[in-house]
Amino acid sequence: MNTIKTGVLSYGFSGKIFQCPFIEAHDDFELSAIVQRHGDSALQDYPNITLYRDYERMLADETIELIIVSTPAHLHFEHAKMALEHNKHVVIEKPFAATLEEAKALKALAESKGKVAVAYQNRRFDGDFLTIQSLVNDPEIQVYEYEAVWDRFEPEIKDDWHEAGYLGADLLFDLGPHYLDQALTLFGPPVGFHGTAKRLRPGSKIIDYFSIELNYPSTVVRLKSTLIAAHPDIRYKVHTSKGTYHFYEMGEQEHQLIAGITPDQPDYGDNAYYDLYDFKGNKTSHQVVKGSYMTYFTQLAQAIRTGSKPPVTIDESIRLIGYLEEMRTHII
Repeated sequence: MNTIKTGVLSYGFSGKIFQCPFIEAHDDFELSAIVQRHGDSALQDYPNITLYRDYERMLADETIELIIVSTPAHLHFEHAKMALEHNKHVVIEKPFAATLEEAKALKALAESKGKVAVAYQNRRFDGDFLTIQSLVNDPEIQVYEYEAVWDRFEPEIKDDWHEAGYLGADLLFDLGPHYLDQALTLFGPPVGFHGTAKRLRPGSKIIDYFSIELNYPSTVVRLKSTLIAAHPDIRYKVHTSKGTYHFYEMGEQEHQLIAGITPDQPDYGDNAYYDLYDFKGNKTSHQVVKGSYMTYFTQLAQAIRTGSKPPVTIDESIRLIGYLEEMRTHII
């Protein structure tokens, strides 16, 4: 299979940490170009790329087949649309779009062009999530309650695009896509849902707290995130017919990538432990499944080259954005 020449827009945190290292390490891809408007750190990190200052110039390169959109959230639709209009496949950093209308428009355009358009839901490949997925899929285990919490402590309002009040650029559309996507992947569409979204910090222009409860016939699912937690809660709590599971880390991959460990190194991947409390109060510790975001890119390459199912379908992304858009109306 010919390598898939890839251009990355742009070289902020996500592009630098979550996308470029995988394109560089994966045999099915070639990191061909990066758009970095200021500085040349991308070229220092990847000397063989073409460094562009202008997105349209990178799009004009007909050898590039795939564009990864890793720009501020409110620009995802515009930049993904431009990629598809230039007959490129496109990966879109979450959120897939800022509105349901935008998500549906991307689907129509991708289908008309015969191109893959896929959200970057890399948290489907975290070791803790993969371990929980194995519990949910075990016919001998009944999951009664599933609670996912992602707390941060950012009490001061930042002076950047994250908190400027742009549509789709808030906590609900930042961490919500991860946790809601995981819940929908585990349990499917709910019978119903309700939740709360708030601006807790004085002067905040964005949603900085949300909680969501998804209703299923025999399982309760709760999702919550805040920017004002000085001490974070347990990441996942899962109450089952076998006992209670506590997962404390979102996985080690992000920490490894920040530390400079590349995905092709043998030590890369999740190695965290979780605790199982049985009905007698006994605690045992176990290692999570060794997750790797490389799996996402393997599935992406197959989807581009063979037409197989991508790691995240457009319909899954549309469904997710629809729920988030509904939640946005619940701001109190």
